[in-house]
Amino acid sequence: MMKKLTFLIVVLILGFLSGCAQMSPIASTLSNEKVGTNQHSIDPNNHIAVARHYEDVAKEMKEKLQAKKEQLEEYEGHNYYYGRKGQNYRSHIWANMRHLEDSIKENLREADIHHKMAQDQQKRELSFSLRTE
Repeated sequence: MMKKLTFLIVVLILGFLSGCAQMSPIASTLSNEKVGTNQHSIDPNNHIAVARHYEDVAKEMKEKLQAKKEQLEEYEGHNYYYGRKGQNYRSHIWANMRHLEDSIKENLREADIHHKMAQDQQKRELSFSLRTE
Protein backbone atom coordinates (compact mmCIF):
# COMPACT_ATOMS: atom_id res chain seq x y z
CA MET A 1 0.00 0.00 0.00
CA MET A 2 2.81 2.39 0.90
CA LYS A 3 4.58 1.71 -2.41
CA LYS A 4 1.43 2.55 -4.37
CA LEU A 5 0.97 5.80 -2.46
CA THR A 6 4.62 6.79 -3.03
CA PHE A 7 4.34 5.96 -6.72
CA LEU A 8 1.16 8.01 -7.03
CA ILE A 9 2.76 11.02 -5.32
CA VAL A 10 5.83 10.83 -7.57
CA VAL A 11 3.66 10.65 -10.69
CA LEU A 12 1.59 13.63 -9.56
CA ILE A 13 4.70 15.69 -8.79
CA LEU A 14 6.24 14.86 -12.16
CA GLY A 15 3.00 15.69 -13.92
CA PHE A 16 2.81 19.03 -12.14
CA LEU A 17 6.43 19.88 -12.92
CA SER A 18 6.15 18.92 -16.58
CA GLY A 19 3.02 21.05 -16.87
CA CYS A 20 4.91 24.07 -15.52
CA ALA A 21 7.96 23.58 -17.71
CA GLN A 22 8.45 25.64 -20.85
CA MET A 23 7.73 23.29 -23.70
CA SER A 24 9.38 25.19 -26.53
CA PRO A 25 12.41 27.45 -26.26
CA ILE A 26 11.41 28.91 -29.63
CA ALA A 27 8.29 30.50 -28.16
CA SER A 28 10.31 33.11 -26.28
CA THR A 29 12.25 34.09 -29.42
CA LEU A 30 9.06 34.36 -31.44
CA SER A 31 7.48 36.62 -28.87
CA ASN A 32 10.59 38.84 -28.99
CA GLU A 33 10.28 39.11 -32.76
CA LYS A 34 6.63 40.12 -32.49
CA VAL A 35 7.60 42.96 -30.20
CA GLY A 36 10.05 44.24 -32.80
CA THR A 37 13.39 43.43 -31.27
CA ASN A 38 14.48 41.59 -34.40
CA GLN A 39 17.48 43.50 -35.72
CA HIS A 40 17.26 42.09 -39.22
CA SER A 41 13.75 43.24 -40.07
CA ILE A 42 13.12 45.04 -43.34
CA ASP A 43 10.59 47.78 -43.81
CA PRO A 44 8.02 46.27 -46.22
CA ASN A 45 7.60 49.68 -47.89
CA ASN A 46 11.29 49.79 -48.82
CA HIS A 47 10.94 47.72 -51.98
CA ILE A 48 14.57 48.10 -52.96
CA ALA A 49 15.70 46.55 -49.66
CA VAL A 50 13.15 43.76 -50.00
CA ALA A 51 14.32 43.07 -53.56
CA ARG A 52 17.94 42.95 -52.39
CA HIS A 53 16.91 40.51 -49.66
CA TYR A 54 15.31 38.18 -52.21
CA GLU A 55 18.38 38.48 -54.44
CA ASP A 56 20.66 37.64 -51.51
CA VAL A 57 18.55 34.60 -50.64
CA ALA A 58 18.67 33.48 -54.28
CA LYS A 59 22.45 33.91 -54.27
CA GLU A 60 22.78 31.75 -51.15
CA MET A 61 20.56 29.11 -52.73
CA LYS A 62 22.71 29.15 -55.88
CA GLU A 63 25.73 28.40 -53.71
CA LYS A 64 23.85 25.52 -52.06
CA LEU A 65 22.80 24.28 -55.50
CA GLN A 66 26.42 24.30 -56.63
CA ALA A 67 27.37 22.26 -53.55
CA LYS A 68 24.62 19.75 -54.38
CA LYS A 69 25.90 19.50 -57.95
CA GLU A 70 29.36 18.75 -56.60
CA GLN A 71 27.89 16.06 -54.33
CA LEU A 72 26.15 14.53 -57.33
CA GLU A 73 29.36 14.57 -59.36
CA GLU A 74 31.16 12.86 -56.47
CA TYR A 75 28.43 10.23 -56.34
CA GLU A 76 28.47 9.68 -60.10
CA GLY A 77 32.24 9.27 -60.03
CA HIS A 78 32.22 6.82 -57.14
CA ASN A 79 28.74 5.34 -57.03
CA TYR A 80 30.13 1.91 -56.16
CA TYR A 81 31.08 3.27 -52.71
CA TYR A 82 27.45 3.80 -51.79
CA GLY A 83 26.04 0.33 -52.42
CA ARG A 84 22.30 -0.19 -52.57
CA LYS A 85 21.56 3.01 -50.67
CA GLY A 86 23.30 5.00 -53.37
CA GLN A 87 20.19 5.26 -55.53
CA ASN A 88 18.27 6.76 -52.63
CA TYR A 89 21.14 9.17 -52.03
CA ARG A 90 21.13 10.17 -55.71
CA SER A 91 17.35 10.66 -55.73
CA HIS A 92 17.58 12.73 -52.58
CA ILE A 93 20.23 15.00 -54.13
CA TRP A 94 18.13 15.41 -57.29
CA ALA A 95 15.06 16.31 -55.24
CA ASN A 96 17.07 18.88 -53.27
CA MET A 97 18.42 20.34 -56.50
CA ARG A 98 14.93 20.67 -57.99
CA HIS A 99 13.68 22.32 -54.81
CA LEU A 100 16.60 24.77 -54.80
CA GLU A 101 16.10 25.60 -58.48
CA ASP A 102 12.41 26.30 -57.89
CA SER A 103 13.22 28.41 -54.85
CA ILE A 104 15.82 30.40 -56.78
CA LYS A 105 13.30 31.13 -59.53
CA GLU A 106 10.67 32.17 -56.98
CA ASN A 107 13.06 34.46 -55.11
CA LEU A 108 14.25 36.11 -58.32
CA ARG A 109 10.63 36.55 -59.40
CA GLU A 110 9.84 38.22 -56.05
CA ALA A 111 12.93 40.44 -56.39
CA ASP A 112 11.78 41.49 -59.86
CA ILE A 113 8.30 42.31 -58.56
CA HIS A 114 9.75 44.48 -55.80
CA HIS A 115 12.08 46.25 -58.23
CA LYS A 116 9.03 47.12 -60.33
CA MET A 117 7.15 48.26 -57.24
CA ALA A 118 10.10 50.49 -56.28
CA GLN A 119 10.09 52.04 -59.76
CA ASP A 120 6.35 52.67 -59.56
CA GLN A 121 6.78 54.19 -56.11
CA GLN A 122 9.51 56.52 -57.40
CA LYS A 123 7.31 57.56 -60.32
CA ARG A 124 4.42 58.36 -57.96
CA GLU A 125 6.68 60.36 -55.67
CA LEU A 126 8.10 62.29 -58.65
CA SER A 127 4.68 63.05 -60.05
CA PHE A 128 3.44 64.13 -56.61
CA SER A 129 6.43 66.44 -56.12
CA LEU A 130 5.89 67.96 -59.58
CA ARG A 131 2.21 68.63 -58.81
CA THR A 132 2.98 70.33 -55.52
CA GLU A 133 5.47 72.74 -57.08
